[in-house]
Amino acid sequence: MIFVRTGPRFLFLRTEAEAKLREKLVEVLQGKIMSFTEAMEIAGEANTIVLVTPPDSRQVSAADREVVLLPVGSSVTLSRLFNTEVGKIISRAELGPGMLVQRVPRDGQKVIETVQDYYGAEKLELGNAVSQGEADDTVIVFTDRPVSRPIRVDEVLSVLLVKRQVPEMYRELRQEAVRYFTVGLESGQWHEVRINIYDVDEQYEIHYRRLVQALEDLEAGLILGETWTRDHALALFSVVAYQVRLFTTLEPLELKQVLLGLEYNAQGFRFVDLDLYYRRRKVERGDIIKNLPKDVRGYGMYFREQLFSRLSKECGEKISQLEEGKNS
Repeated sequence: MIFVRTGPRFLFLRTEAEAKLREKLVEVLQGKIMSFTEAMEIAGEANTIVLVTPPDSRQVSAADREVVLLPVGSSVTLSRLFNTEVGKIISRAELGPGMLVQRVPRDGQKVIETVQDYYGAEKLELGNAVSQGEADDTVIVFTDRPVSRPIRVDEVLSVLLVKRQVPEMYRELRQEAVRYFTVGLESGQWHEVRINIYDVDEQYEIHYRRLVQALEDLEAGLILGETWTRDHALALFSVVAYQVRLFTTLEPLELKQVLLGLEYNAQGFRFVDLDLYYRRRKVERGDIIKNLPKDVRGYGMYFREQLFSRLSKECGEKISQLEEGKNS
């Protein structure tokens, strides 16, 4: 699991010719002009978000500005700008704060407050934090979603501005991230569970890969071990299963719903059994079904749609491709 990662770098360029500079950034550096929110939702760690401002000030919130998203880092951006004619229309260039994205549990306010108190950080709106932060500051964005992919602005729980440089903050938060996450868990603990894969067609590898794809995309936990096992479901009768031991932050009922989504194919046909065991007890599908809305019809498609709505597009496509391989 990834608990903390870096974000894009921010660069403020001051000029009298704002529109012309934006056009040049597109022409020379293959930039894309968009809103601040759009840029934040697609920018990666290797990108630079450029805010073009008048010569006298940058105090307007970044959220209210049109920005240019560049496919290169801030150092490369600056060197290319000042080695071309574009540099002639820039009166001043300033690096904005660095950014870190940290994952916390649901209702992770305890973690956010702990970090805020320890570092004497200031809680701000995202646009204001970017505008007010300096080159030696760090903006920390907190979310309860997996941080291995871009985070939508509406998935941001809170934003802190810390008067410390990104490398130092990244090193410290990376060392403490697991502890912070554990402290923020409602139950205060991780769950060790067993997942048994049963398939009468013996396509265990395909279903194992589907399971791992989903768990990794959801950043659901750490696989502790795998083995073949026999499940004695009835007296004098046993079936073979492939067992995965998982250390997870998901509550057993939530994980069971994920597994139910993987039991059904795109046509709503149940083509594998994925049983979940927690503390030597099997988590039953009935524990999930009894809490579903009364108007739900066709449990298979419902669980699958719920799961795929949580997965990234890329992960969903990989799982579908694996299923096509099984059906061919």
